[in-house]
Amino acid sequence: MDSRAVLTALQWEEPRLMVSGQGPPVLRRRVLVVDDESAIREVLATFLEEYEFVVHTVPDGASALALLQAEPVDVILVDLHMPGISGLEMAVEVHKTNPSIPMALITGTPMAIQPAPLRQAGISRVFAKPFDLEALVAWLQALPL
Repeated sequence: MDSRAVLTALQWEEPRLMVSGQGPPVLRRRVLVVDDESAIREVLATFLEEYEFVVHTVPDGASALALLQAEPVDVILVDLHMPGISGLEMAVEVHKTNPSIPMALITGTPMAIQPAPLRQAGISRVFAKPFDLEALVAWLQALPL
């Protein structure tokens, strides 16, 4: 079996692996979007997939915590206000078990948030809704893989 066939097989099994042209395979960053608004989830997923991110979406913090038990992710984008546990509460739980996962908060009320709880929850960036999608992509691309 030639190397292209092997890479194609790997790409099929691992959506994070992308074969680009003649070069070696490229790892794609896995992003988890947690937001109770389906329109936000859909816009982010569609936009980020255009930039070759692998995107998982869930509607609430409990679903995010369950997904993280089964699926590894590289970065999390989480809404602050959601039914059930808040985005901040979810981030605290994630940070306890996976402190190396970068997280950004997406919220319509950025001025109401104090920096100390964000740091304690492992949140390193806040994006105000409506957010600049290009700035979001730039932040994601700047993160180490």
